[in-house]
Amino acid sequence: MKLRQNAKELVLIEVDGLGLILGEIRYNRQTETVLFALEKAAFFDLYFPCTVLYDQKHGPVVHPHVLTAMTVSSIRIQRSRVSFFVLESDINPKLIQQYHHLLEAVLLKQGVASPRKTTKNKDQGPDQPKPTGGSRVITLSDRKEKQ
Repeated sequence: MKLRQNAKELVLIEVDGLGLILGEIRYNRQTETVLFALEKAAFFDLYFPCTVLYDQKHGPVVHPHVLTAMTVSSIRIQRSRVSFFVLESDINPKLIQQYHHLLEAVLLKQGVASPRKTTKNKDQGPDQPKPTGGSRVITLSDRKEKQ
């Protein structure tokens, strides 16, 4: 059985040579936490990396990183190159909103449906298999009526 990445969280990291990067880190909720992926793993994947810059008039501004144009999935970051990270719960909501608008714009341009609008359950990731079959709960009264 292959473990799938079924959870994701937005993270702001500072990578040597790249600067401030905002992106999604994905991990398997059954075997690890977001802190494990960021602190203990030698490498981790960052999806849709964006650069965070500070503008004198507008404050912090999110732009797609040049690496976003060169890849279709993610970039792999070596943990030893990360100076610090900030988890989604501590990131400025303005940055999160800008990031999601950029992500939706890119997905619309590529003709892909937005994952936020198609996924009803936050815990169900894009790699999560769809449940098949009927209900697994069988009540005793239904079973007696069939016999």
